[in-house]
This record gives sequence, structure tokens and C-alpha cells, in this order.
Amino acid sequence: MKNTKTKIVLPAIIFLAVIGFVGIANATTASLYVSPATLTKIAGDAFNVSVGFNASGNKVCAVEGTLVFNNLTCQSITMAADVTPQSSPTCANPHFLIGVPSCATVNKALLTVSVKAGSAGAASVGLTGVDVIGEGVSVGSASAGSNYTINAVVVPQPTPTPAPSPAPVSTPKPNPIPMPAPKTKIVQENSQPAPEQPAEQPIAQPVEQPAVQNLPVANIGGFLTLGTGSVWAGIIAIIVLVIVVCVVCILIQRKRKNSGKK
Repeated sequence: MKNTKTKIVLPAIIFLAVIGFVGIANATTASLYVSPATLTKIAGDAFNVSVGFNASGNKVCAVEGTLVFNNLTCQSITMAADVTPQSSPTCANPHFLIGVPSCATVNKALLTVSVKAGSAGAASVGLTGVDVIGEGVSVGSASAGSNYTINAVVVPQPTPTPAPSPAPVSTPKPNPIPMPAPKTKIVQENSQPAPEQPAEQPIAQPVEQPAVQNLPVANIGGFLTLGTGSVWAGIIAIIVLVIVVCVVCILIQRKRKNSGKK
């Protein structure tokens, strides 16, 4: 009876020990990660993500896997400076097998990927075929990818330009017409006033005289004025001349009478 109980209990203890050991082993396995795990970008944006491993206390000597891009376009892949790639990944063939010199027990970045966001929606960088290798044994095959949000490009709406208000039209004020300064008469001393010019007399048209008059009018006028230019002076001169002639005639007659008496 005692041997029967021992046979039943011993396999149960072994089974529980194996299960506990497997649980502990699974809790400490190494894994790969993509950083940043979450991100929000705009369609067409370019940005970088990195890929590395979490050692979780294990000694990691090599890492293998393949990158998977969703709604992202691979632009370039750059390896870390302190790793030894056995198979370098490219955008055309993103599979990699990377050796870690002297192995590592701490978390480490392995490569940097430059990507460009696609259309609006979800995007991600994942890993497949993961194997984290320690000293001759695999120490993990898990991975944690990324999940990104791509927003549509926001096209700015043009701000309506207000119509320019018409500029007020200013009515030009009329410029005052300057009045000419009064002319100052300059009176020269000892200057004789200019003789007044006689107003032009209308030229009398000659009047035809009757045929009985033989002397022209101009000769009559000249006779009457006796060349003095004044009719009255001419008349006086004629009277004086007549008196003189009369006196001369009287003296001649007297002289004749006196000579007859003798």
C-alpha cells in the first residue's frame, strides 16, 4: 500500500517540477523589439525606427529574423557599428542574421530603418522568423512589433481675401488765381508830359463843286488862309492887305492931284 502511494506521488511531483521549470524558462526568454512601438504621422512623412533585442538575462550571441512593412515604404537600413552582420538586410530583401561580438546579456540596438508613411490609416513594422541564439542554443523567438497611425494630409483652406475698399477720391481744391500786383507808376522828375496826340479826324471826301467854279477847293482854302493854316488869320490878313491897297491908292491919287495943281 505504501509502495503504491509512493508510485503515485513521485510522478506528480516530477510533472509539477517540469511545468514550473518550463514556465520559468518561458518567462526569461530573449526577444526582439521595434522602437518606437507607437507613433502618429502624416501621410508622406519620413521617419526612423530601430530594431534590437531584449536579453532578459540571457547571453545573446546572434539574432535572426525578417522585417515586415505594412503601409510603410522602406527607404534604407543601417546596421549598428558594434555588430557583425552575417546576412545584411536591405529594403529589397529585409532578412538578417547578425552576430553579437563576445555575446551580450543587456538590451542592444541592432539596426535602424528609415521608412516613409503611406496613405492615411494603420501602419506597422513587424518581425517574422525570429530566433535569438545564445551559446549554441536558442534563447528566444518572440518579438514585439510596432503599430502606427497615419493621418491624412490636411490641405489648408485658402483664407478669403477681402475685396479692397475703393480709396476715397479726393476732390482737388481749386488753386486761387494770384492777382497781379498793381503796377506802380514811375514818375520821372523833370520829365515833360507826352504831348497829347490829336484824335484822328475823319478825312473829308472832296465834294464836287459846280462847273462855274474854276478854282479847286484846296486853292481857295489856301488863298483864304494865306498859308497861315487858320481861316481867321487869313481873313484878317486879307482885310489888312485891302486896307493897305486902299491907302496906297489914296496916296497915289493925292500925289497926282498935287502934281496937277502945280
